[in-house]
Amino acid sequence: MISAIEWVPEGVADPNPKKYEFSAAELELIEMMEKHSMEHPNEQTTTTPTPEPKKETKKTTKKKVELPKVEHDLPADLRMDEYSSDEDENDAVQGTTIGRLLVDTTGIDEVDDAEAIMGKNDGKNNDDDDNDDDDDMDSDSDDDLHDIPDTREYTPLDMAGVNSLGISHTPSSYMDLNANDDDEDDASDIEDVQIQPGDALIVVAKTEEDFATLEVNVYEQKTGNLFVHHDITLPAFPLCLAHGDIGPSGTAGNFCAVGTFGPGIEIWNLDVLNALEPSCVLGGEDTTMADEIMRHNLMNASKKNDTRLDIPSKPGLKEGSHTDAIMSLSWNKVHRQVIASGSADCTVKLWDVTKPDTNAGTFTHHKDKVQSVLWHPQEGTLLATGSYDKTVALVDARGPQGDVKRIKIPADCEALAWDPCNPQCLTVASEDGTVACWDVRKFSEKTPLWSMVANEYGGVSDISYNQLVPGLMVSCSVDKTVTLWDTQNLSNSKPHPCGSKDMAVGKLYTVNFYPSSPWLLGCAGGGKELALWDLTREAPIQKRFGDRVTGGTVYNTLEETTAKQEAFDAMMTKAKETNTTSETDETTPMKKKNKKKKPGSGKKKKAHRAGR
Repeated sequence: MISAIEWVPEGVADPNPKKYEFSAAELELIEMMEKHSMEHPNEQTTTTPTPEPKKETKKTTKKKVELPKVEHDLPADLRMDEYSSDEDENDAVQGTTIGRLLVDTTGIDEVDDAEAIMGKNDGKNNDDDDNDDDDDMDSDSDDDLHDIPDTREYTPLDMAGVNSLGISHTPSSYMDLNANDDDEDDASDIEDVQIQPGDALIVVAKTEEDFATLEVNVYEQKTGNLFVHHDITLPAFPLCLAHGDIGPSGTAGNFCAVGTFGPGIEIWNLDVLNALEPSCVLGGEDTTMADEIMRHNLMNASKKNDTRLDIPSKPGLKEGSHTDAIMSLSWNKVHRQVIASGSADCTVKLWDVTKPDTNAGTFTHHKDKVQSVLWHPQEGTLLATGSYDKTVALVDARGPQGDVKRIKIPADCEALAWDPCNPQCLTVASEDGTVACWDVRKFSEKTPLWSMVANEYGGVSDISYNQLVPGLMVSCSVDKTVTLWDTQNLSNSKPHPCGSKDMAVGKLYTVNFYPSSPWLLGCAGGGKELALWDLTREAPIQKRFGDRVTGGTVYNTLEETTAKQEAFDAMMTKAKETNTTSETDETTPMKKKNKKKKPGSGKKKKAHRAGR
């Protein structure tokens, strides 16, 4: 089931989303752990005495360091800890070759030189084993050897031969080669998650059995490809969504507010792919005591007599929080840090997302569940609310309780919509299928500007106006269909229906136009799939509304759509005539040409059937 959808305006999302972002709680926990480790270092560090400096002597006896025995099943030729100088020359060469993978031996290609680096030769002749003790005594002398010139001879590498093999002569370059491969893989992963120009993002609140997620879908408008970009796991069944561009830190971003059956409102950062926690929670359960207990347990974790405290199983609610499910949300487009919420506890609350711990205001003018709240798109202090008490109200949010005006409607309110081209018009959809429009300047009057029965069978579950095409409105119903309406230039007459379509995704609960393109809408409901309707392919809609487009990105104009349709019709007509001619004249070259099979056509058809 999909309970709500929300479009992300073009240009708001980060083209290069992040994989992970530390939350404020995580940053605080990391800082606390670092502070604790500095104040209380481990016992081994504090009890270890500082070694006294050794007295300088001219000659000391060098002690042989023995490495601990390690049990392993490696072959004899790979046991580096058992390496002995008594082995034959081939074994020594082999050991030196393996050692080059572990030590950067740039410019060294001889075994004797490698042994000099490893300390076996020490620049002296090792032919006489009886002089080893003298060599050890001399090697540990305190004489300054920095001024002695290096007389070793280096054999130059044949770089042409090395390059011809396609390998590198240094381990560091070898690592760089692997790093380049990793960089290519990372670049491929980044390209897969990049948001390209022209991509339309739509957020879906989805529930399957007991698993709830927030899916961020990408629709490539140029190719018609729709896919899930990433998803976020939700702790409870989602009921409503609202998109905003100001986060808890007060900076611009790409955020979505989620209302669930719980009393809290979660704010999620959509530009983080692997988000584990919301950026903040407005209201809801008070986890202050639980956080303090967790800090206490963490601080005393290293003590022997640790007294752990139990976290309470049922924490209380934050002050000013809703006490029931969040049924509706609206993010203010003028005061972009303000969110309004309607709840099943019959109240409407205001929130400042930059101050998540406090409630900015509460309104109690409804007597039943608040199904819909909606800020005016231009007047940032005007809020419309609709309830199951069969009333719709206008609230001036500047006062403590606000200046509230109410009207009665014939049934429970299901959805509200402001007409973006006529900002004084508020449209209300009711449970009985009635859709009515009111002039808020004459809100106290009982007569609406117009009223109609949009769907008398399944009722109207949601409505939406197109922000870029004046007069284009859409409604959806539980009878699985969406209907387009023309509401422009109405003088005491009803909107004109312009077409209806079965979206084949079950009962429809939500519908919305894409705000950055004039001909795209999305809807969803009882099914598991999101349905999009691209109106560029609807010739009647293009003829009626094509000349009203006021902005946005138009990827297919009316002329282009008409030309493509005419070209397709001409092609089909020509194909039909060709088939007729082939049936009457079996000796024509056209028939032979048509019967010739194109290379690879069978594979394409088979692959297409497999992918359906």
